[in-house]
This record gives sequence, structure tokens and C-alpha cells, in this order.
Amino acid sequence: MIESKNKNKIVFKNARIIDPHSGFDDKAGLIVENKVIKDFGKHLFKNDNIDDALIIDCHNNILCPGFIDLNANIGEPGEEFKENVNTASDAALASGITSIVCMPNTNPIIDQIPIIQYIEKRAKETNGVKIYASASITKNLEGEKLTEMGLLLEAGAILFSEANQVIKNTKVMKQALTYAKNFDATIMISPQDPDLSTNGVMNGGALANKLGLPGIPKVAEILQVERDIRLLENTGGKLHFFNITTKEAIIAIENAKNKELNLTCSTAPHYFTLNETAVDEWKTFAKVFPPLRSEIDREAIYNALINDKIDIISSHHTPQDQDSKRLPFEQAEFGIIGFETLLPISLDLYFNGKMELIKLIDKLTYQPAKLLNLNSGKLKVGSPADITLIDINTPHKLKLENMISKSKNSLFDDYEGKGKILYTIVDGRIVYSDPNFKQSTDKK
Repeated sequence: MIESKNKNKIVFKNARIIDPHSGFDDKAGLIVENKVIKDFGKHLFKNDNIDDALIIDCHNNILCPGFIDLNANIGEPGEEFKENVNTASDAALASGITSIVCMPNTNPIIDQIPIIQYIEKRAKETNGVKIYASASITKNLEGEKLTEMGLLLEAGAILFSEANQVIKNTKVMKQALTYAKNFDATIMISPQDPDLSTNGVMNGGALANKLGLPGIPKVAEILQVERDIRLLENTGGKLHFFNITTKEAIIAIENAKNKELNLTCSTAPHYFTLNETAVDEWKTFAKVFPPLRSEIDREAIYNALINDKIDIISSHHTPQDQDSKRLPFEQAEFGIIGFETLLPISLDLYFNGKMELIKLIDKLTYQPAKLLNLNSGKLKVGSPADITLIDINTPHKLKLENMISKSKNSLFDDYEGKGKILYTIVDGRIVYSDPNFKQSTDKK
């Protein structure tokens, strides 16, 4: 982490500024002062006194809000040997991510106030990426008794989730949606029917049969989505499905949105980039939950993002150590790291899928901020100066050995992509800078 020479004022000039919240996309400048955005636009520097500022020449690279990652596992507390707050923060900042939501399946589980307080304390000590805790919907993630949602929200919980699990008991799920509605809280679910997905290790189908591996059928996701949509229709409230992987789930979600239910959904880059064939020859780095699906489903998720049927892209960052992955496929842990591949992989939607760049950035910034009710994810005067500067033109190769995450379980080693992070700013502080970015940074 580095600090700017002037802690109070930073000026970005010659930038292509993209702000999905306002629709701004043009060459302009931006001024950060005292932790917030003071001003931005094409009119800057005519009447502004910038003599005392640290000036960063952006050389026409993209300046946009910092990314907000809705779904990350940070390893701490309980599995610090896989990842910890410090390494997760460093990896996130190097990826342009300024805020993350950590999943509640830590050890101990985030179902009590002291655990939330511990995560907040560790985040302050690290003084890097902003970390928001999601609390479990049920005590000990057992799916039986609801947590004290009101008290957990007061303590700082930002939403409620069962991580990779679902609430099997329909009555308890209905109670959760009803109870959360009283606090205007969001319930976030990764929809996989537990009876159909238990003991499964990859997508159910011909390839699983060929490899002799127990499958997780796509209907496990479809049934869970349809059940929870029916419950949401009955109770009201706010529901978010994350890690959507199937064509039929997208159709069900779109129909629910047409009924004006308060429903959103997200997916992760590996679900629109890879399909089940990545598992061939029992590659455990391709073991993720939910599993990589068929090419038909991968293409459906890809097109759903382009057509704005999926609201948010998150990393689903799930670090696993080598000992957890270098096992027979059925015994290996689920998960893939995602911070440092989030932008380079997602940019394929822009370069090859023809998605507007401002739309892509929207799914990484303003949409998650809106879901979480954060005053960030936008370049607005007075908002927190959480910003990233990106080079999307220069090709670079992703290398596992260069990734900052403590664990290295990624399928994207040697991936040729674009989307290099040049600067990351959190609350007006330069917390990451690319050491190879050659530009004139000075005070005038």
C-alpha cells in the first residue's frame, strides 16, 4: 500500500471518465479532496486551484468508480491459511475492487454480533479494501432457526445469506423473507436444491457419467429459483440470487421481474466463460459450486448479461490451498479465486460480446452499490472517493505466480487479456498503483 504525497487533494487529468450512475462517458478530469469527490467533468481546471494537489496524468485511460464485489470468501476467521484479511485486501485492491461483501461461512459463522465486530476491527487495522459482513440467515447455517436479524443489522451486517447453502425448509425460508422485509434487508441465496445437489461434484449429464462422477443436475437450480420466487411473491421483501448458471433460471427471474418483484441476480466470470468440459481429466481447479454447466447454459448466461437480464457480476472469490485441491476430484474442495481475474475476464463481454463498456462497469459498480444501499459505486460530488484507473487497451497475460491472493486455485493461468489496474483509490487514499505505469505524477 502507498500513500499520496498530499493526503488531502488528488487531481486526475486527461482521463476517460465513465460513471454509470449519471451516464457520463467522456474525456474529463476529477478532483478528490478530504476523502470525497470534490468535482469532475470537462469544465475542470479553468477556475480550480490545483497548485497544492498531487496531479495524476491518466493518459486517456479509464477512470471509474471502484468495483464492489458482492460475493467473496476472505478466509478469516478460521481459514487464514487459505486467505486472510490482509492478503484478501491486497488482492482486491490490485484488482480495482474497493469494497467487498464477505460470506458468513467463516469459522465461527457470522451469526453473532462479536464476529461482525471482529471483521470490522480487522478491516480497520488493514486500512485497505472496505469489507462488509453478510450475516447468516439461520443460526450456524443449519437452516432451522433464524438469526437475530435486527440486532445483526444494527451491528453492521449488510445483508443475509446462507453462503453456498440454501434453506431447505420452505416455512423457514418464508419466515426469513417476511422477517427481513420488516428491516428492509436483502436475502441473498445461491439457489441449489439440497436434495438434488448433495454429494454432487460437477454438472450432471453425459460428461459426468463418462468421468464416473456424481452430478448436480441443472434442475437443482431451477426448482430452487422457482420456489423462492413464489415465496417472494407471497411475502414481499428483497431477494437476490447469486451464482446463476442456467438458462431456465434466467427465464424464471425475468418473468418475476416483469411482475415487479424486488428481485435481482448475479453471476461470476467463470460461469459465462467456461463450461463443464474444463473438468475433463478430473481437473480439480474446475470444481466450483454451483458447477460449471453445459455450453448451452454458458452461452445463455453470457447473452443474459449482454441483454441486461443479469444485474451484477461478482467474483465468487473462493481461495483454496494446494492440499485442498490436489486430491481425487470427489474429495477436493469447491472453489476458484476471482479477485484478480474479475475485470480481465469480464471485459470479454465488451470486446467480443459487444456490450457497452459503461454497461459492463455498471454491473461491477453502481448496481451492487444500489443493492447494498451504499453511497458509493458512483462519481458524485460528495460521495466517497472510491475510484479505479484502468488500462483496457494494453494486452497482458494473467500469471498465477504474480497473483497476490494467498491461494492460487485459478483456471486462468496464462490467460491473454486486457484490463490492467493502474490505480486504486479508497476514501481518497492511493492504496494501489501499478509500478510499471509510466506517467508524470507531480505537484504543480
